[in-house]
Formats: sequence, structure tokens, C-alpha cells
Amino acid sequence: MNEPRELRFISFRVGAETFLADIMAVRQIVIYGGSTAVPSAPPFIEGIIAIRDEVIPIIDLRRRFFPKAEDAVDQALVLIVDSNAGAIGLKVDEVGRIVTARSDELLPPPDVVRDIRGEMLVAVIPRGDNLLLAIDVDAVLSEDEKRELQQTMNDER
Repeated sequence: MNEPRELRFISFRVGAETFLADIMAVRQIVIYGGSTAVPSAPPFIEGIIAIRDEVIPIIDLRRRFFPKAEDAVDQALVLIVDSNAGAIGLKVDEVGRIVTARSDELLPPPDVVRDIRGEMLVAVIPRGDNLLLAIDVDAVLSEDEKRELQQTMNDER
């Protein structure tokens, strides 16, 4: 039998919900100071920013996760993550702490929740009275959305 592995996540808040992402995918955290709009981009693509000569698309997770939600924070943050779509920025309301969990603590998301957004939600981690939702940064965009984003980014060059 395999021993449980220790996993580390960065916690972040979008709206009233706390989410987790694998800490190893996070390159850096920056204060969101605005972005350059990209014409014809999907509504959840906030725009693009340049960091160290790299153009990075910004995905507004508030709009992505909760399409009818209002923008509510004055000072958003961006998690710059390495995904299979390249470097992307995840705009969040707040970044929390590092959360450590054993692999045997991770619960699978219910099928009905998983069906809402494909494979993005990969695990639920109970912490006291709270349930923390772990996401896969590679699945924040569907394959079609990745192609659309790539085309939009190419059109901007």
C-alpha cells in the first residue's frame, strides 16, 4: 500500500469561495494594475499584461466561475501560473495561505459538480467546517477555449 503524499496548495478567494491551486504551478503573484483589452476575446479574458518580456493573458476567475457576479474588489491579485496552455494569469480577489494536505484527505468532487465545469474541479478538501475546492490550472480553459485564446493572442501579434 502506498503511503499518503503531502501536497501543497496556494489558497485564494473568488467571491465568497475559497479555492486551491497546486503551489508548484504558481510562478508568481502580482498586484493587478489593469490590462490591455483584447478585441473579440471571451468575456472572462480580462486582457493581457507583459511581465519580463512575456505577454500573459489574464483570466478573470470571478467571471469564469460566476458569470453573473459583479466585480467587487478594489485591489485584485493575479496568480501567474504555468499551465499546458502556457503562462496564464488568474485574477483573484485575495490570496491566502499555503495549505498542506495528505493525498488521502482529498475527496473527489461529486459527479454533478464535476459535470458543470469538466475536469477543472479536481478535489474537495475538508478543513473544519469549510470545504476547499482544488482546481487544475490546466483545465481552467477547455481545449476549444485554449485554441480560441491562442488564435486571439496570435491576432494581437
